[in-house]
Parts: sequence; structure tokens; C-alpha cells
Amino acid sequence: MSCGGGKPNFRLLDAYVGWDADPAPTNLTGFDDPAGVRLSLANAGAVDPAEILACLPPATLARGCGGCEWFLLPPCSCKSYLLRRDACHTDWTPVWPAVCAPKPSVDPVALAAWRRIIAIADRGAGRVQIWAQSGEKKIADFAFADPGAIAFSSNCELLVTSPQVPHITVYGRDGIARGCLKAKLPDAIHRIAVDRNNRVWVVTGQNENSWVLWRAERDDVEFKKVSVDELKKAFRPTGLVAASSAGFCLTENDSAGLTVTSCFNWCGGPLNAGEISFPKPPQRQQKGQLLTGLLDSGIPRCRWHRVRVDADVPAGTHLAIAVATSEQVTPSQGDAARDPGWSAFPAGPPHFLDWTSGPAGSLDFLIAQPVGRYLFVRLRFTGNGTDTPVVRRVRIDFPRVTSLEHIPAVYRENAKAEDFTERFLALFDASVAGVDRVIERYPALLDAQGVPEQLLPWLASFFDIGFDSTWDAEKRRAILQHAPELYRRRGTIGGLQLALKLIFGVSPAIDELSSTGTWGALGSAKALQSPCCSSTVSQGALHRNARVGDVRLFGKSRSRLRLNSSTLNGAPLRSYGHPDTDPFSVGAYRFRLLVPPFAGDSQQQRESLMSLVEAQKPAHTVASLRVGGTGFLLGRCSAVGIDTAFVPPAVPVLGSAGNIRLNRMSILWNGPRGREIGAALGMNSVVGIQTIAG
Repeated sequence: MSCGGGKPNFRLLDAYVGWDADPAPTNLTGFDDPAGVRLSLANAGAVDPAEILACLPPATLARGCGGCEWFLLPPCSCKSYLLRRDACHTDWTPVWPAVCAPKPSVDPVALAAWRRIIAIADRGAGRVQIWAQSGEKKIADFAFADPGAIAFSSNCELLVTSPQVPHITVYGRDGIARGCLKAKLPDAIHRIAVDRNNRVWVVTGQNENSWVLWRAERDDVEFKKVSVDELKKAFRPTGLVAASSAGFCLTENDSAGLTVTSCFNWCGGPLNAGEISFPKPPQRQQKGQLLTGLLDSGIPRCRWHRVRVDADVPAGTHLAIAVATSEQVTPSQGDAARDPGWSAFPAGPPHFLDWTSGPAGSLDFLIAQPVGRYLFVRLRFTGNGTDTPVVRRVRIDFPRVTSLEHIPAVYRENAKAEDFTERFLALFDASVAGVDRVIERYPALLDAQGVPEQLLPWLASFFDIGFDSTWDAEKRRAILQHAPELYRRRGTIGGLQLALKLIFGVSPAIDELSSTGTWGALGSAKALQSPCCSSTVSQGALHRNARVGDVRLFGKSRSRLRLNSSTLNGAPLRSYGHPDTDPFSVGAYRFRLLVPPFAGDSQQQRESLMSLVEAQKPAHTVASLRVGGTGFLLGRCSAVGIDTAFVPPAVPVLGSAGNIRLNRMSILWNGPRGREIGAALGMNSVVGIQTIAG
């Protein structure tokens, strides 16, 4: 409802305000979801098979440890026993050559892989085999009646299921049973997997249209239903987009970065994508209804004006919107039997003849109802079993106010003419009102934190900012939010540090080389005459108050070649400037960036970082880059915190191998069992005369 200072003039029905449903809706879900209300699933808790396939491969497919490495367990009708694909866009090859292949499986049903260890479940033989080194060495072979889906845990324990046993049996890689998980399986499972946190995930259901996702901790006593969103956070995408009895399809990126789909049959041979059926979403209810309770306008004999629905209605589905008004709190009861096709659904308080439906397919229409303080709204969803209408919001405007109020009264003298004119002008009022709302909301389009992701490049065009394709939405929003400050501080140390922090997530130290000279002069200042100009330069002003200990002292002949002073090959030869000003001009307009190690550090990232520095620094300056992480040298140029890590020293070992000699400041390490044991001196150690063992 409107929240202005005057009287309310509209009502909202959505996930934020509420849907005022009375009685409870039938066959609908999503009332707390801003995405909208939709027809519920025929099997509550069923998940989309395509989303399961994107995270969990079928039982006879297993991902290896390489980026594109896969193992495939073909059916017994194929000539190969176990296939492997170790690179993108390559064919499947047998793991074992024909001359040394093991005995083929009788009825292979499941495959699991963990690093270089592979497990195969053979239902026909009633056995499970475990192979090491990607199939080169068999390390376990044990009997298991009627095995099903299998999976390795994060610590290389093998979890084995069976359609006949409600528990999951745990085996070590040596094939010795280690007991069963406490949680009982809710039903016969199709797939099982274990995430990095050692949580067990299973998929149950009679077919793809009724799959349900479950999860249990290792110590849980029962499995709990979970959503696909949680599954996506626990597992990385498989790249599988289709899987059926004919075969499966994988999507991979080629060398140019383009997505390529490759399809194979279950024997590893190539297949056309048209021969494989893609997963279909789970079955939904085909009819659903929402009835609201009394919507009170607070205005006796109110003329309700307009209904606007924000909804998506896919092809093959239908959304029917109806309204009814009343001056009474409890109008006459309707007769459900008189409403064909919907007799199984509540009819609502109004009589079935009092409802007025909007035009077919219309989501915005005027309310053609008698005056009444109260309004009832009815939404009827019709689907095809797969697709469903989705309603995000319903807005009801009242009382009726149109442009008819602003034209001469002569247009209202005839009742029929007045009704037509009012409805006719309402069409233009709707368009004008839409334009007014866009103008009112226009400032919100300039909010970098609130606009949709698609509008961020448009906002960036106002600041002449080009986004890199690798930047995510959060980074782009942060850059736009700080754009005024970046322009205001451009060319300064603070501005450069802020830009690097926003884009690369690092806080660099910036060392201006002009403030540090390579040598200093001690003594009283005297004026010196430049040989190339008539100006005099005060040497006292040039040495910048050099102090002993702050500068490195050496002869001038080492910084510039001087006749009769410098040794050959002992000083650089330069053909510009005054030699005495070299320590002060060599670092002028130069600075160095000291950057700590950052995520994604590579040669390409460093080039991008330097490109950003070139764009943000003053044009007349020269920048150099140093990325830490390779140690440091104590001295004038050390930058503690950039590439410094303070860690305990290594454990000293006394003896001939260590060649450690004790001195006055030596500290002997604690014994292997604690401080009370004392120091363990090596066989060949010699404790010096001045050594103090503390």
C-alpha cells in the first residue's frame, strides 16, 4: 500500500508486502521469493536434472585430477573395459592395452576417481576393484553384493551403496571395510558424491522428473533435503550439458576461448548432439489458484481503477486474472460446481457470477466492477506440466481518477459517453503515468550499487571508463562508486594507491626516488659554477642535509667518469649534465611501486598493472614495478611488509653436516619432547669456551 502522507491509493501484492492469500493457495509456490509465484512441482523437493548434471556426473563417468581428464566406464557390450580422456578436444583411449587388459567386467555400474586412484563397481561379478596410478596397479579387490553408485571421500575412503542396503558402507583404499555411515539412505540413489568438507551428497528418485537432492554430514543420523544452490557452492561445474541412454555431451573452451560442445556415446565414440536428448525440468502441477482476502480501500462505494500484473507467461501456459467488488465483509458464497474445470479449487467468498476477468492475455486492464469498498483478486495458473506462468507483483490502483476530470463537463452529460471517454482517456493516462514513473526513477539509474549489472557499462561511459572483460560486477560497481575520487586525486600517490586497490586488490608502497640521493657531500656549502650556463648552484642546498649513516660515501670518480680521477672501466660514462648534480637528478621524476604478492600474479597481470599505472601517473614521470614475495635485503631499500615474512628460524642441527659453531649469542633449540629435555647436541659438535647454553 502507498506510504505517502495522504490517503492510500494503491495496493501491492508481492513477496515483500505479502499476497493476502485466503484461503491457502492451491498448487502454487514462491510466495516468499521475489522471483515470483509459480506452479509447484508435482513431486515436492524435485530438482532440475540439468542442474544436477552440471555438478554431479553420471555414475559411469568420473573426473580425473587434470583439468580435462575424464574416465568412462563403458557397458559390457563395448569392446573397451575402461576409457580415459586426458586432454580437451581429444578422443577416448583405453586405459589398458589389449594385450594386458584385465578380465572385463560382467555388469559395470559405477566408477569413482580420486587423484590417481580409480574404483570400479561390477554388479554382475559382485565385486569392487580399486586401482592406483590411474589404473596401472590393482591395490584392492573385494566382494560386495549388488553394488551401486560409489564415490571417494576427501581422505580417499571409498563409499559404496547398494539398492538392497539402506546404509553406505565405507572402505579404505586397501579394500578393508571401516563400517557404515550413521545416516540411512532415504531411497534408492542414482548418484553419490563427497565435497571438500567431507559431506555426502546423494540424488534419489524414480526418474529424472522426480529427482531429489539430499546431504548429510559424516556424523548425521539422517539425510536432509537441500537446494541446488547449495550444491553449486560445494562442487565445481562438470561441463556436462546432456546425458541420456544414447550418450552425453561436454562443453569445453578451445584455444581461442570459445565454448565447444563435444558429444560421445557410452562406448566413447563420437556422436551428434541431435542424437542425445537434453534433460527436461521436473514435472509441475498443471493448475493452480490464488485467492486474496478482503482488500480494503477504506473508501465507501470506491470505484476501483486498474490492475497491473508483472508476470511472465511462456507459450503453452495461461494466466487468468479476475476481480470482484463488495460493500460487505462477507458477500454471498460462490458455487464451485458452476465453474467448469475448477471445481476442485476453492470458489472464494464472492458468487461465481460476480467475478470479472481481464481481457485474454492482458496483464494491464481497467476494473469493470460496481462500486464497493472491498476488492477480491483471483489468479488462476495453467501450465503444460513443464512450463509455468510466473507472477512477481500485482498492483491495484484506486479510486478511479482519469483525465476526464480536467476536460469540460459537456463530455460527461451522457452516461454512456462518459464511460467510453473515461476508458478511452485511461489508455493515454497509463502511457503518461509510465513515462512519469521512468522520470521519477531516473536518479536511481545513476546509483552504481543499485542498477542491474547490464547498465554498468552505460554508467561507465559518463566517466569515460572502459571495463575489462575479466572484471566482475562487484569490482565494476566499486570503480564507478569511487570514480569522482579517482578523478579528483589522479596523479597523486593516494589516487594511484586507490586505483590499484580497487582493481587488483593490493595496497602498494610508492617510493619517490628523487627524495633519496646516491651519495652526499659533507662540509660547508659553497657556490659552484655550472660549466654549461651562467647560473650558480648552492652545493649546500643540493646535498639535502646529508648525515653520516644516512648516505653512502664514495668518491665522485665512481659516479661519473672524470679525467685524471676515475679508473678505466670503474665509472659510468655519461655525456650530459653537471657531474656534481648526478646524485640529485638521477632520480628526478621517477618513482617505484612496491607491490606485495597478489592473487592471479602473472606476466599478463603485471602488464595490466603497469598499464593502469601509466594511465594514472603524471605524464612526465617514469615508474618502475617491484612485486614482492622473493625475500628482502636489509638496508636502505628494504620495504618491510611488502615482501617480508617474519617466521621462526629453522631448527639448528649441530654436527658435521650442519657445520654450526656455537658462539656467545648462540641459542640451543628445545629438545624434540619439550623444553624439559634440553638441547640435543650432535656427535661432532664442539661447544666453544665462550658458549652459554641457556
